[in-house]
This record gives sequence, C-alpha cells and structure tokens, in this order.
Amino acid sequence: MNDNNIKNCEYSGFKFIKELTEVTGQNKTLEEILHFVNINFDFVFGATAIMFLNIKNNKEIKLISSRGTSHEYAVKIQSNTNEFEAEHLIGMFNNNKSFYANLNDDSPESNYIKTIDFEHKNIKNLYACQLTSDSDKDYVSTIVVVYSVPGFKNIEDCTDADKKNTFDIIFSIISYIIKIKKFNEKISECSKFDDISGLYNFKYFHQKLFEEILKTAGEHGIMSIALMSINKLNEFNSVSGHQAGDSVISFVGGLIQKHIRTYDIAARYGNKIIICFPNLNKTDAKKIVSAIFLEARDYIAKQNNKIISMNAGIAQYPDDGVTERITIDLAESRRFESRRNEKWSII
Repeated sequence: MNDNNIKNCEYSGFKFIKELTEVTGQNKTLEEILHFVNINFDFVFGATAIMFLNIKNNKEIKLISSRGTSHEYAVKIQSNTNEFEAEHLIGMFNNNKSFYANLNDDSPESNYIKTIDFEHKNIKNLYACQLTSDSDKDYVSTIVVVYSVPGFKNIEDCTDADKKNTFDIIFSIISYIIKIKKFNEKISECSKFDDISGLYNFKYFHQKLFEEILKTAGEHGIMSIALMSINKLNEFNSVSGHQAGDSVISFVGGLIQKHIRTYDIAARYGNKIIICFPNLNKTDAKKIVSAIFLEARDYIAKQNNKIISMNAGIAQYPDDGVTERITIDLAESRRFESRRNEKWSII
C-alpha cells in the first residue's frame, strides 16, 4: 500500500471521528449516536452491515441497534438465541478485543467466521470488536460486528491491517463515548430525585413540565397542576426534630407515588409538592389528591401529630391559565385560599 493510500485511509478515519465527536457534543442520546455510526459506516467505509449487541453470560444476546443486511441476522439471534451463536460471537475474540477477517483466505479466523450462520453467504470481510461495559453489570460486553466491507470507499490496495488499525481507533473512541454516556446517565438519574420524599426535585420537574406543556399544546389537550403544602413543617421540626419531619415527608411522598399514574410527574421543594397530571381534568385530579389526603390525615392522626396538616390548590391548563406560569400561580393562590378556609381542604 503506497503512502497516498495510507493517507486517504487515515483521512477517512479522521473525518469519521471528527463528525462523531461533533454529534456526541450535541447532547445526543446513546441510541442517536449509534444510529449515526450505523449510517455513516456505509457512507464512509462501504460497510453493508453493522450491528451492536450485548451478550450476557456468553448466552443471552440483546440487540442494541443494527443496520443493513445484518438486521435479519440480529433479529433472528435475539428472538431465538442459542448458546452456540452467542459462544461463537464471544469466541471470535480469543485474547484480543477485536479482529479483522478476510473471508477469501483460509486463515483460522476466516474459517471460524464461516461457521456463523449469517443470513447471506456473500460476506467478503468482517470486523468485530468487543467493547467492555464495566458500568453495566447486567451485560458483560457490548459487541459490534461490521461485515461485508469490500474496502474503504475510493481507496485501492487498502490492507486488512490498515483497516483493522483504523477501525480499532474508531471503536476505542466509541467505547469511550458509551462509557461516558452511561456514567452521565447514572449521574443524571441520581440528581433528578429528592432524597427524602423519593419524588423529583423542582429543577427536573420544570424541565418535564415544559415538555408536557409543549405536548399538550400541540395535541390541543388538557393538563392539571396540583400544588399542595405540608403545613407547619418547620414548627413540627422544632418540636419533634428534623428526623420526624423527614419521616412525614417520606410518607407523603410514598403516598403520592402510590396514587398517581405512572406518567404523572410529582416533585417536592421545601414543604410544598407539585404534581403535573397530563391529559386529566381538575375534577379527576382532585379525586386523586383527596385519596392522598385521606391516607395522610389518618397517618398523622395515628402519630398523635396535632401540628401537621395539608392543603392543596388545583388548576387546569389551558382552561384556567394559557401559560405554564399562570396555571401554577393559580394553583398556588387556590392552595393559599384553601389553607385559610380549612385544614386538609382542596380548591
């Protein structure tokens, strides 16, 4: 292979990596990043098929994504996984994390690949890489398989060693991206919850509320907002201690999770709790809040707690307020009014 071809080979890899890092920096999900990889391996390298698989305990195979002629095979092994297929895929690596096989020769690697029952028989080349996934304990490895790669597009006399070297660099970067994405997802997952109540925190709630407002407006639907307060919580903390107050918050948070629907969004900030009820009118939202109050009131009474009480206000978007802010403000004013009227009341 001459110097010019080597430079072209390196340039193709560099161009792909540059575009991949740009996509990664756009706050894309891991699924979107892998989709980008799948599509561009066809455009940049001429790969007719690429698939990402998770393999658990050398037996169970889970398809992450696939493109091209690999899809039928990937679906087949996921729906009808057998130990032979999984062990063969794992066995391709031996002591190496990757290899490139030219199926036109009779090398041990090439003969090993030929024992795998892909859905078509005209495979010329195959690259496989094992991306270890330390942060995912359920699946021991992520494997990418790229096959039927006749050569880098518009590049002649590109050796298998050159292809493998370029692919190894690319997939080491993809492996790094996968690990960083999973780490960030875990951090994000932890940071969106309130530790005491088990509900979302206020920052995450507003992020989700904005999404629900856009969705509701786009579908010309409705949404209810309930704003409730745990009254005199500071006074109770002064008398009984913060641990007792935290127990009340924790219990109320558990009740809310018990009664709301799986797609409702509830968050706590201070002594207040706000709930978004997508596609639910305020009358039905009030029934849910009433059920929460009924159990909470009974729990408070059994604790011989004569300080704590709760109140709530409910408003409906867009009937009561044409914006998110107006709807929340109205729910807050109704909560304040209900507290002036009677303990445990809802307006």
